[in-house]
Amino acid sequence: MVKAYINGTGCISAQNTISESWFFETITPPNVDYYNAIEPSYKDYIAPNLLRRMGRAIKMGVTAASVALKNADVKEVDAIITGTGLGCFEDSERFLLALLNNDEQFLTPTSFIQSTHNTVGSQIALIMKCHHYNYTYVHRGFSFESCLQDALMLFNEGKKTILIGGVEEHTPNYIHLLRRAKKFQAQDSSVAYWNSKTPGTQIGEGASFFVLNSLKTEKSMACIEGIQTFYKPKTADDILTKLNSFLKLYHLNLSDIDVTLMGFSLDVNFDEKLQKLLPIIEKESCPAYYKHLSGEYHTSSAFALWLAAQLIEKQILPKAISISQKTPTSIKRILIINQYLGINYSFMLVSHV
Repeated sequence: MVKAYINGTGCISAQNTISESWFFETITPPNVDYYNAIEPSYKDYIAPNLLRRMGRAIKMGVTAASVALKNADVKEVDAIITGTGLGCFEDSERFLLALLNNDEQFLTPTSFIQSTHNTVGSQIALIMKCHHYNYTYVHRGFSFESCLQDALMLFNEGKKTILIGGVEEHTPNYIHLLRRAKKFQAQDSSVAYWNSKTPGTQIGEGASFFVLNSLKTEKSMACIEGIQTFYKPKTADDILTKLNSFLKLYHLNLSDIDVTLMGFSLDVNFDEKLQKLLPIIEKESCPAYYKHLSGEYHTSSAFALWLAAQLIEKQILPKAISISQKTPTSIKRILIINQYLGINYSFMLVSHV
């Protein structure tokens, strides 16, 4: 089966992940019921003449991609593949508000031009002068997973180096509307994040990019062995059946997985099946969680993959993300189980190179 080797990563999230020295020394809590990305000084990564025309999603995506390329020591790629659920939401909102406020007159085109979902991938390609395959997936909770599946198919066709990433942003108006719709909740510190009994999640934002190679190199920090997506499982048993079938493809059992990163979102309506699955995972593996660091968003699985690569590289499972008291002797294989709104589910198998 085709594998993808992670040679470089770049991540902007609600934690200080853009700093290469950060590894759970400090944990930034949510802003009551949502997370803001910790953004760097973009002028250190993007030319000023380009920076002033960019929205936040574009800035985050371009910066995360440039960090990943720098870490991989790569200047050219065979493809750029981006995943996003909302796209450049800030620019879309800015254009629509100008449309309303100005009675559809005297509109500037910049926000409209940069409001399309593929703007992030396009800007990266323009800066890199990359004229190769460039595609953006807008598949809700499967947006980043679709990027990874596409990359694996391109490797099967002979491509060597591919840049993939997921990017998401929110705006004050978007948060206000979701809060009115009662989609949010503040976390009750007396209840474990993975054992929530109440509805409501905490939205996040960020950008995670990866330089993938079809062959192992000296820069390789982790290997993506496989991915599978599935839609609306009816029960926890359905998820377990699919999980066992997925692992069987790689001649593995659940006991062969050192760490299982689970996508608990704090909303009982979406986490219920994972909550029922947790005792089974805990018997065979070391369960962990991650959305209390990033928040919930369409491409949070990209953050989970970044986290998995860090755990494998550093060979440490921090207490800040561990669910049980179990500690792995080594971290050779990590399984990511992500869910988005209880609808989009995915498995990603990541291993030591």
